[in-house]
Amino acid sequence: MKKLLSVLLIALLVGIALTYSLSGQIAFGEASAPGPDKPHTQADGTKWRLAYCESESFSNYTATLVGIARGLAEMGWITNLDSFENIIATNSSQEIWHYLASKEVSPYLEFVDNAFYNLKSAEGIDEEIIGRLSQQQDIDLILVMGTRGGLALANNRHSTNTLVFGASNAVRSGIIQSEEDSGLDHVWAHTDLQRFERQIKVMYDIVNFKKLGMVYENSEVAKVYSAVSEVEKLAREKGFEIVRYYVNEPIKAEEYKQYYEQVGEAYRKLAGDVDAMYVTIASLDPGMLPELLEPFYEQKIPVFSQLGEIEVEHGALLTVAVMDEINLGRFGANTIGMSLSGLKPRDIEQSFQSSPRLILNLEVLRMMDFKIPYKLIMVVDKVYREVVR
Repeated sequence: MKKLLSVLLIALLVGIALTYSLSGQIAFGEASAPGPDKPHTQADGTKWRLAYCESESFSNYTATLVGIARGLAEMGWITNLDSFENIIATNSSQEIWHYLASKEVSPYLEFVDNAFYNLKSAEGIDEEIIGRLSQQQDIDLILVMGTRGGLALANNRHSTNTLVFGASNAVRSGIIQSEEDSGLDHVWAHTDLQRFERQIKVMYDIVNFKKLGMVYENSEVAKVYSAVSEVEKLAREKGFEIVRYYVNEPIKAEEYKQYYEQVGEAYRKLAGDVDAMYVTIASLDPGMLPELLEPFYEQKIPVFSQLGEIEVEHGALLTVAVMDEINLGRFGANTIGMSLSGLKPRDIEQSFQSSPRLILNLEVLRMMDFKIPYKLIMVVDKVYREVVR
């Protein structure tokens, strides 16, 4: 436990240092590219028209959209967010977008109501969007959330400014050419190529596991967003074994039943064979975790979450959260401002590292028979006292 405390303290100090560095260099527009001009309309006095596309419904995408809206408000591009908190509580990107589109939130920006897209809502949506961007050309900038959305829209089939957020690794997945260059003038993607590597290293230092469990789909895209390469790299360095099971990610609603059956079976097998579990980003509903994680509770196996806070709230022991949607939203808002002020997205800084935050669930900790020193509570960023079931 002393080692645990020292690791947590080090991680916290690193987080503070990163926060100080990044807030001075990036979040306030002091990157290599110039900052945006003051909020303004187009030359003819009309508003800039914005669209939104998410790979699927996902809490991190929603939180990032909220962060961007707040960042735009801080910069003056949005001037009215009255009752916004009530809409945030829906945890629905579509509801949030409709609010931005239906209210008079800005004299400069129009959030186009019929330009909200979810790629899982129907087949062929990506082609519909491409057609609109390339032929109708009534959108000035599109916000894209997730790896699948980035792969579908960040290409040369249109020339609309395209900003991609929430891709686990935008370079490795092929959305952009490199961290320094997107490869296309109208394309930009947020990058933090070491975020999951940092996360996994802290988790290893906490537990020093010999066998780590993972469950994910055996596809190239899934391997990227599940941070498989990062885990494999650390396994080679530290000498631990990865025990893995493959499942098929659901595409249609009727496939979820079989998906959860596969995940449940894999978890039951892993609980008797590993000394730590890494729940990777997938189609899991966090509300299903208390039931799915029961085998690990019974065997007192620590469960770490790649996704972040919401999974700790629903039963994972710990996460090193590597997504800071508030400051990422500011970074994204700054990027939008620069794009609408004449800079090519390709010429704008893409890299932003969020400071790590340690989030712990005390009920899970107690189920594992850990003694909880008071000092531990003081260094963790957020503590959930019970599992939300």
